[in-house]
Amino acid sequence: MGFTQVDAAARAGISYRTWRRLETEGKASIEDLVRAAVALRCEQDLSGLFPAPPATSMDALLRQQKAAEARRSKARLRATAAKPS
Repeated sequence: MGFTQVDAAARAGISYRTWRRLETEGKASIEDLVRAAVALRCEQDLSGLFPAPPATSMDALLRQQKAAEARRSKARLRATAAKPS
């Protein structure tokens, strides 16, 4: 994205030292991780870190599937809107 580490940290609202620790050691609070993801415009990828709990009934499974399809549709629309004409 062309940001320096200092700029990226500032955009995320975290200290440069925290940004460096996140990059070099992979250590950060969940809050700092989310801030960094938002600053880098990849917050949608965070959902892979927290998988949905297994469904406890058929109704719950159907709700999860419907919600997942809605998220995929929304992501496709965002990707289409982001493409240059």
